[in-house]
Amino acid sequence: MRVVMIHALAESVAPVKVAFGEVFPEAEVINLLDEALFIDFKGQITPQLRRRMSQLICYCEEYGADAIGLACSVYAPVVETAKDLVDVPLVSSYSPVMEEAVRAGRRIGIIASVGATLRDSEYYLYRTAEEQGREIETELCFAEELIPLYRTQGEEAFNARLEELVMDLSERVDAVLLGQFSMASALKRLQEVCPVPVLSGPHSSANKLKELLSVPVWPGLND
Repeated sequence: MRVVMIHALAESVAPVKVAFGEVFPEAEVINLLDEALFIDFKGQITPQLRRRMSQLICYCEEYGADAIGLACSVYAPVVETAKDLVDVPLVSSYSPVMEEAVRAGRRIGIIASVGATLRDSEYYLYRTAEEQGREIETELCFAEELIPLYRTQGEEAFNARLEELVMDLSERVDAVLLGQFSMASALKRLQEVCPVPVLSGPHSSANKLKELLSVPVWPGLND
């Protein structure tokens, strides 16, 4: 089974490999990176950007994808229209992890290093909660220093700072949602030290795609 993940940031590729290796090792994961998707994004999805992402989604199916996932959170709204363009499962970076988050507790912390991602994460979280008939509260953490830190000092410095932020957030919430795929490589480390559940988009997406492709799901994500 071939799963193609579309990325706008190079930093999200490694976490996806980790997540699928842990959750859905049976999949042949192809990572498609278009960094211009992030560079050209100026706070909103223009018609041109929507068309570009839709074309990439169609390209993935045409070249053998059995399922497609978006690893770029700001493009999640494109799934609403693009899902009718392909005949294979298509999931956004948000929907699987949001479903888990609203089941995890009433107070949910969200951390992201991109303002649009933080805003969109909160929107999709409340929308999912409404669909499931649940009431939630959010605590937002805008950590714009994380990606520059990763690029200048490396993954260890990135993970250490992320841990500090998540631990601080955990004092006020029932669960912490990592708002970007690039944060998922630190998931095991965070789960070991954090007193509340920490949720990762790549792990949730891997589990959802596994389910959609009719492969028995990873039980740890459904407890």
